[in-house]
Amino acid sequence: MKNKVITGITACVLCLATFAVQATETDRTFSDYDIVAVNNQDLSAKADKAWVLSYDNEEAPIVITLHETKRSKNYVVRAEHFEVSYVCCKKGFGASLVKAEYSEIPEEIISRVINSEELNRQKILTPNQVTEDQALDLIAAYLPDLINPSYKHLLN
Repeated sequence: MKNKVITGITACVLCLATFAVQATETDRTFSDYDIVAVNNQDLSAKADKAWVLSYDNEEAPIVITLHETKRSKNYVVRAEHFEVSYVCCKKGFGASLVKAEYSEIPEEIISRVINSEELNRQKILTPNQVTEDQALDLIAAYLPDLINPSYKHLLN
């Protein structure tokens, strides 16, 4: 009788633990997102344009600022704990680290959050020039892959 009670309690504890793990699961798809244009004066005086990207209404916003030069369009994607740049130039469109002139987050933090292997894979997402709307959609689609798995919660 005592063994049956212990077995029953153990089974209940395992079931509850399984439900708890499933409830805290952060691995989800990031296919649903919103990109809203904002007044760039609110975000950065140095930016030509700005948008807020969100994958979930309850999350901290991800800010995208556009910095145009004669040779390229530099989309700086920044959240509280990471920043990355997507650049559109003659070579195409792809990801890179943020140039020092635009950077606001210490490199030590970025190196923990950003997956360097994925950053290398995303150096050229397309060899073609892209429109602003295409660039924003590509950023929203590929950004989650740049975040190391243990930091995906920063997008949630």
